[in-house]
Amino acid sequence: MIEAALDGTPALFPVFAVLGLLLGAGAGWLARRRGAPVAVAVLWGLSLAGELAVTLTPTTSEVSGRATCAIGASAWNELLATQGKLNIALFVPLAAFGVLLFRRPVTVLAGCAVLSAGTEAVQALLRTGRACDATDFLDNTAGAVLGVLLGVGWLMGPLARRARPAGSLRDLWQGAVVGGVGLAAVGLVLHLGVRVYSGDPGLAAPPSDDIVTAQRVAEGLFGPQARVSTTTSSDPTLPPQVMDVTTDRGTFRIEQPSGRLLAAAAEDDRAGAALAPEQVVAAGTAFAQTWFADRIAGLTPVVTPAGSNGADRRLSYRRPAGPAGAAAVRVDVTVSAAGRVLAAEAS
Repeated sequence: MIEAALDGTPALFPVFAVLGLLLGAGAGWLARRRGAPVAVAVLWGLSLAGELAVTLTPTTSEVSGRATCAIGASAWNELLATQGKLNIALFVPLAAFGVLLFRRPVTVLAGCAVLSAGTEAVQALLRTGRACDATDFLDNTAGAVLGVLLGVGWLMGPLARRARPAGSLRDLWQGAVVGGVGLAAVGLVLHLGVRVYSGDPGLAAPPSDDIVTAQRVAEGLFGPQARVSTTTSSDPTLPPQVMDVTTDRGTFRIEQPSGRLLAAAAEDDRAGAALAPEQVVAAGTAFAQTWFADRIAGLTPVVTPAGSNGADRRLSYRRPAGPAGAAAVRVDVTVSAAGRVLAAEAS
């Protein structure tokens, strides 16, 4: 979520500036009228503006098809990754300043959870270019827990003896109402308007055939942790029918409904030690035999240097059109010096 926000979102900082001015000034004005700490209120308003700007500012990506939301099976792995840590950090100040301002830790935590869940639902419904993902909700809630603990720790510390948290019973009751009603409302919206799918059987209703096929190919191309973000299908009345798929690790195009791979492009990650040229070629050959075996049978690729420094390798399989209408074969696979398949195309 946040990694996507920092890339391809030119309106992010202007949106934050406008929301920060409105919410920060508004929170400060209300705090002054009610005798609450103005500085804390302004910081809370700015934290809320940051959450809304980062999560809801539309990206430059195009999204089509029915709104979808993923329930991932790798929440712990995502939690430890950079994106998970950033998602946690986003809600720490919001929850911490919320506790200092309202002095109701349970209610603040419940409100943050509802805000995160609502954000994910809005991302899917408004097609902002971001992926609705349950893992983001878990990360945000973990950040809210940490923020609440920091806020309570400050209120219970020696520097804030006159600002202890409010009565626990009332806070528990209010938190239960806010969390229960809010999450139930978000759940109803997701049930009615968003297709929820998962990599683990039993976590959600069975996904559509196109999502199943897209996810299967994505995992085969980019690994078991790859997740489909968007799918775009061609006009079903015009052959051939193809589907363009965007994932968090690259893009690809497949035939429908067979799932036959037509093209793929991975994110250009140059990490990893350089391999010997023959190892790079072997990686490309294995990929081609896995995904294009029926097309390249009996063919030997022509290997040429590729990339800006010539360390990458492109494997080109060619066969001219034959007698009796046999189709020509044209398959290209590009592999990085680290053995990572960067692009593939068949025609």
